[in-house]
Amino acid sequence: MPSPPNNQIYPKPRRHFGGMIMLLVWFAALGFVAIQRQDIVDWWKLHSYDAPVAVTALATQNTMTDYATKVFYVNQPAITPKSNFGEFCPNNGGEQTIVLGCYHAKQNGIYILQVSDSRLNGVEQVTAAHEMLHAAYDRLSSSERQRVDGMLEDYYRNGLTDQRIKTTIDSYKQSEPNDVVNEMHSIFGTEVASLPTQLQEYYKQYFNNRAAVVGYAASYQGEFTSRQ
Repeated sequence: MPSPPNNQIYPKPRRHFGGMIMLLVWFAALGFVAIQRQDIVDWWKLHSYDAPVAVTALATQNTMTDYATKVFYVNQPAITPKSNFGEFCPNNGGEQTIVLGCYHAKQNGIYILQVSDSRLNGVEQVTAAHEMLHAAYDRLSSSERQRVDGMLEDYYRNGLTDQRIKTTIDSYKQSEPNDVVNEMHSIFGTEVASLPTQLQEYYKQYFNNRAAVVGYAASYQGEFTSRQ
């Protein structure tokens, strides 16, 4: 069979540039969604949420920052009467400290017991702040959580002097050993007036005036303990 002439032109295979571009766009979109997943979920939960007046009052009274308020509202906090509180927070959600409420993991709700006893004024505020900090802890990246855990554990070992809080932490070691540092994160932030500088700075992302929250805790702590 004779060989084709040297100058014969063969058709070149088509390259599907359009398909490749669409594929790249698709992967980029998936990457964006993965990176922004929490923001997208937050937007979806908040776009139709109108916080009740009592809930906005708790955020204001606790001097929550814009970020902390968002975390609080994403969990659509409910102030719940005693009659059905146990449905949402069996055994007070396992809390051992001076709060009456619970947080459902993975940003699935905050419940606060409605308290009418004037001698316990402040318990709803501290509970709201405590549970919001649980939700905030859930959101920490692995590297940031490692850094924060180190600060909390160092303060517990070397700086904490309040015996009531030490006893509370010890009770969590028995009842919820896997969540001890998570509980430290909420307790130290709402019940300890003076913290090391690094922790003080850390909590500024959640409270404009953390002393206000600690003041609520101090005002009813004795009455709460006597009723437990």
